[in-house]
Amino acid sequence: MIANSNELERLILVADDELSSFKGISRLSESLGSDIDHVSSLFALMQWIDENQFRFKNSKKAFCLVFDPKVVEITVDGAINEFLLRFPRICISRSSDVATTLRSIRAGAFEFIEKPFSLVKMHDILERAFSLHEFGVAIKEQFHSLTKREIETCELVVLGHSNKEISEKMAISIKTVKAHRANLMRKTHAKSVTDLLRLHDRFSSIKRSETLHPNGLLVHGGLEFKPGTMNSI
Repeated sequence: MIANSNELERLILVADDELSSFKGISRLSESLGSDIDHVSSLFALMQWIDENQFRFKNSKKAFCLVFDPKVVEITVDGAINEFLLRFPRICISRSSDVATTLRSIRAGAFEFIEKPFSLVKMHDILERAFSLHEFGVAIKEQFHSLTKREIETCELVVLGHSNKEISEKMAISIKTVKAHRANLMRKTHAKSVTDLLRLHDRFSSIKRSETLHPNGLLVHGGLEFKPGTMNSI
């Protein structure tokens, strides 16, 4: 059985210049167990990130960005902020803005929902986004608890190597291999090798998604901005 997700302290940030989006999502915050903030411009979003990102260094907090690409465009070519990359992003846009919306989706948006949106649909998407993020946090914590040798053992197990082959590759006894396997199964809460494969695949996917572009930029109106430079704007 795959590990259960942790219930974290949740926050929704709505980045949209249409106040109706924020008001609608605000009605959902209580049932989602989430706080909610609102910014209406790229400048305000940059300022919010500068002032609040330290709050999310604690892994017990979950964050979801609901954004209109008119406010901030997150593109696949690397124009993305390091902080935003770590959390699910839901793109909301009107059907007339197809090109910008597609760029945001290709950049890894968790979901797209067309304006005007159904609150029932938005609630479902937000709950799925939070739940998946919380599940990912649980997996990261479990894999980060593994020792270097347990990680090496895990990598060989998921590649399909037998205990004997792992013993030979790692130059350790089969008894030690079995001990490493027992520890990594216990620490990841995997009930079978199939469970371990799924968890490892999810963990690898999380690591890939958190690979940062060196620029760490936000884009709006063709201009690029780097959070942390508020005083220079």
